[in-house]
Amino acid sequence: MNEYDITPNAQEATASVASRPTASNFFCLKRFGRYCSKQIHEWKRGLLLQFFSLAGIYTLLMFLFHSTDEEGLIPSIASTGIQIIIWLGFFVYIAKSASSLADQIGRRSKRVLYLVVPASTAEKYIAHLLWTIVLYPILFFAAILVAQYVSETASSMIRGEAFNPGTPLQGLLTFWNNNMYSTSFLVNYTINIIVTFTLGATLWQKNSFLKTIAACFLLGIIVIIFYTTLLGKEELESMFTYLVVGNYFDSFNNNDFVWILNGISAVEYLLFGYIGYMRMKELEINETKR
Repeated sequence: MNEYDITPNAQEATASVASRPTASNFFCLKRFGRYCSKQIHEWKRGLLLQFFSLAGIYTLLMFLFHSTDEEGLIPSIASTGIQIIIWLGFFVYIAKSASSLADQIGRRSKRVLYLVVPASTAEKYIAHLLWTIVLYPILFFAAILVAQYVSETASSMIRGEAFNPGTPLQGLLTFWNNNMYSTSFLVNYTINIIVTFTLGATLWQKNSFLKTIAACFLLGIIVIIFYTTLLGKEELESMFTYLVVGNYFDSFNNNDFVWILNGISAVEYLLFGYIGYMRMKELEINETKR
């Protein structure tokens, strides 16, 4: 029997441990490392399947939409169309990966197995965020790198075109203006997607991905209606512009404004992350009471 085998008394043990709120019960680095190793061991086949699926899909897309300049100096991966397809796929992929938490806590049978694993809620939650912030993006762009060279090889062999893959992942950051401000905005936007869809996974265990998209879409509609009905009136709009823009942003340049947006975004994902963690904690407490 290994340390992760579930015994009949595992649930009671989890409840008794939770009743003693010490720092080691909240987060233990050694226990966190064991939990991460366990997950990697269990997911290795699924991760390899995702890698080869992504590489295959993007190899086909780059081959079908292969385009260069007339002299063949600009590689296909640097084209605007391919860049849009890559980044759109990236955001969808990490959103879906963040929502995958619902697969582990959706049905009660899986939720019991997930919650009684000897690791704290904080460790499980941090591990999930770590996978979606670090592991899945690395896997995605590694697949893009493979697709970049395989698609060029296929184009040169089948179409007789010159082999010109360019530099590894050429143009990806250039698509975001290749500067610190837009790159920081990209990082903040990515983390926001992750914590938002992770929160959605804790709120809706069934069809979490689609329900989170619907909730974001509905929130966007509410914001638009709020602006058009309230701030759309000339007096209110003038007052809002004076209070917010006139008093604070008159002397700001674009870079300052980007940093303000990044700061607001950071507060947002910290708030969403905390709510998601508390929701996970609530699920654990409710399960141990049964």
